[in-house]
Amino acid sequence: MVRDSGQPAGSGLWTIPPAIALGLLVLGAAPALAFGIGGVPHTARTGLAAGGLGDLATVARLLFSGTVPYSATFHGALPFIYPPGVLLFLPLPWLAGTEHFVLAFAVEMLVVVLAGVALVARHAHRPGLGWSLVAVLGALGPLVVFRVDPAIGLLLVASAIATSRSRYVPAFLLVFAAGLIKEYALVALVPLVSTGCAAGVRSRLGLRSLFASTWRPALLALLPVAAVVAGFQLWSHGGLATSQLHNLERGVEIESLPAGVGLALAHLHQVTVYRGTLGSMEVSGSRLHLAVGVAVFAALGLALLLAVFWAGLRPGAPPGLLFATSMGAALVATPVLSPQYLAAFTPCACLAAYELGGRERSMLLWSCVLLSLLTQMEFPYLWTSILGLARPGLLVLEARNLLLLLTVLALAAQAVRLRRPSPGASPVPTPGLAGVRPKAVPR
Repeated sequence: MVRDSGQPAGSGLWTIPPAIALGLLVLGAAPALAFGIGGVPHTARTGLAAGGLGDLATVARLLFSGTVPYSATFHGALPFIYPPGVLLFLPLPWLAGTEHFVLAFAVEMLVVVLAGVALVARHAHRPGLGWSLVAVLGALGPLVVFRVDPAIGLLLVASAIATSRSRYVPAFLLVFAAGLIKEYALVALVPLVSTGCAAGVRSRLGLRSLFASTWRPALLALLPVAAVVAGFQLWSHGGLATSQLHNLERGVEIESLPAGVGLALAHLHQVTVYRGTLGSMEVSGSRLHLAVGVAVFAALGLALLLAVFWAGLRPGAPPGLLFATSMGAALVATPVLSPQYLAAFTPCACLAAYELGGRERSMLLWSCVLLSLLTQMEFPYLWTSILGLARPGLLVLEARNLLLLLTVLALAAQAVRLRRPSPGASPVPTPGLAGVRPKAVPR
């Protein structure tokens, strides 16, 4: 059971009741566990979400047989392009044996999610946050236990909490740790750097001291992560860096926002759905205008990130709101919108909801639940319908993408609105950088 510190959370539509949160988790995880057990009828569609675990099992076998990681033979059916942080999730499932790898991985991730939520809720001191995290992650369905991305989301929430307390070294370390699992988590450095700059400005430091105080926590946190990356780079004889270059081979995934707009403009005429070199399902077609769509959404994502950085320079800017907006901006901008990326975005959005409070909290929480449910519907349950360009699957996918875009824009609007204090309002006091004392100002 996940317990929040503080007083019991309220009930009704203003928060997510524990019964609903547990129900969503059971409905999402139970089919995945049943598929892992094997022999349970009506779980074949659920198994689509476990498709990538076969390659991870192959990687685990090669790793424990002495194969050099990221070498030419260190791959499954697809190139292994993930950073070394993913390897941490492989030993325990591998000990269960090849036949039970999927089930063991699912159980491991379920424990990671529940333990991570409990730790985050305990340190957040926001009653109800834990159950909300359980709800949005559980609503994602089998992905919550068949992917490592929920761990990324919880690490980013923990980083935002550390940022709110001006503990910048742990905050940077948590973001770097999340990036060591998958690189897209590093977009959270945008709000982290801006809030660090704001703290230095509030401390009335000189320009040189401001630069040092802002980047010193980042460099201290980077040291252990850089050591891990350098170690794997040497161990793999340069294969780690080479493997990351495979990301340049990605096309436009059918689930991305540019693809969704292109499909609507083309009215599904002359559209080809194919498997890319990295296994993702991509689209092509002259009537899709994908290059234009990718450029437009990339520009929108960049504009959102600039807005996040600008908003973070204001004293007292809510870190959860900034983290959620930056992650959302990445999802808007990317042509590779895999469904598991929502497991990193929605936890940050939950924290943002509790920072905003009031009606905004309720709307944002339930929007995240709906966003997760729509994502679960499109993958894995309507996945074959989407690949066949059938209307039921595409309608759910387009509804998910529209809700995602509106949610991210709403978060950005809140961040910008909070950046502009109302006339006569006093600045929000926020602690300065830990260990930095402001210079005395002569009276």
